[in-house]
Amino acid sequence: MRLAWRAVAVLAAIFLLASACGGNDDDSRRREMRAPTSTATAAAQSPAAEPTAEEPAVAAPVPTEAPAPVESAEPTPAVTPPEPTLVLAPVATLPDPIALVARPGTGSSIGDLYVATRGGQVWLLGADGDEPPEMVLDIGDLTTTNCETGLLGIAFDPGGSSLYVHYTDLRGDNQIAEYPMSGHRVQGDQGRTVLSVSQPACNHNGGHLAFGPDGNLWIGLGDGGGANDMFNHGQNLDSLLATLLRIDPEADDGAGYAIPADNPFADRGAKPEIWAYGARNPWRFSFDRATGDLWIADVGQNEWEEIHVLRAADNWAPGANLGWPLFEGDERFSGSAVPDDLAFPFHAYHHDDGCSITGGHVYRGSAIPHLEGTYVFGDFCAGRLWGLTILAEEAATRMELGVSVPGGTLVSFGEDAAGEIYVLSFDGTVYRLELAS
Repeated sequence: MRLAWRAVAVLAAIFLLASACGGNDDDSRRREMRAPTSTATAAAQSPAAEPTAEEPAVAAPVPTEAPAPVESAEPTPAVTPPEPTLVLAPVATLPDPIALVARPGTGSSIGDLYVATRGGQVWLLGADGDEPPEMVLDIGDLTTTNCETGLLGIAFDPGGSSLYVHYTDLRGDNQIAEYPMSGHRVQGDQGRTVLSVSQPACNHNGGHLAFGPDGNLWIGLGDGGGANDMFNHGQNLDSLLATLLRIDPEADDGAGYAIPADNPFADRGAKPEIWAYGARNPWRFSFDRATGDLWIADVGQNEWEEIHVLRAADNWAPGANLGWPLFEGDERFSGSAVPDDLAFPFHAYHHDDGCSITGGHVYRGSAIPHLEGTYVFGDFCAGRLWGLTILAEEAATRMELGVSVPGGTLVSFGEDAAGEIYVLSFDGTVYRLELAS
């Protein structure tokens, strides 16, 4: 994500975040748009029935007096009931919470909830908020909170026996590490490095990771920072940056990880870890627990924020090109070619509405029925939460959810085992999205 950390003040956070946007005001470079499609429907007209020989026409009788006027009843307008009111209910207070996951296999209806804070700590939330959060891992001495760095993401393996963390080290490089669990605590002295990726700048680190329905570990990495893809990683398949990676973290030969045999570039002369490329800074992706579809929120630069959907029915579009820096959203940014593997966004919004997308989850809980199947996300700068209602496989409409956090603080979303959604804000609060009582 093009994060702008709020450690000193909101102004500093917005400045850092905006630094990931700047560097290109040449509108002429982004004028080539994907051609819109349109459809038109013509209403069929039925001809009036003609008399036949078997059924001769009969003249209508002439009335002897004017008929009484008939009062036409005004149709009752349809009334759409308002959507139920939503609220953000605080569930914990922590310094700069940045990622939340539920640990599988705990027997809890919502799963034990673990929250990462940007400074390098992982906390176990007390049951129902009755107990204060308990710190279960501290790697603060391995990371820093300069620029857009820090502990950026956490994920449990499908069995809940190991916690994987994604952080930037003291040199600013990305590190993926695995820590075994013992009871509810993380064994901080038994960590092992799974993958290391060098970074040329301190912004656009990506930092998210999640296990997919396939049991593999998926990792999001930005384009290396700066602006305008200045390090030329966006369309470079020889770099792990600007990508979504897919690896098997349990290698049999003692290596840090293995390459799944069906990765699209496993035998094509490119980095075999890559599943999709052409990302600018994928700040949060998630798998729909009902369909398996992969939703990727990619932070834009000058004008557009975008969301991509890789469908499980299409095997998550192996080798998909998310377009950066050829396109920002649907709009031409650089170059002239349109690659055959280009995957245009499912949805994009302009910087009139915000400046840095924060990806979320498709709602699959039970407490808010009217949100079923809605992709819940928001914008870091604006602090507003939106829902993307899917109209068709390639069409959606965005709606306001009527809740927000302070601008410059909406950093992440999480999901518990029951499918309820949590909102993490750099105002120091973990919230749960709920119906108003």
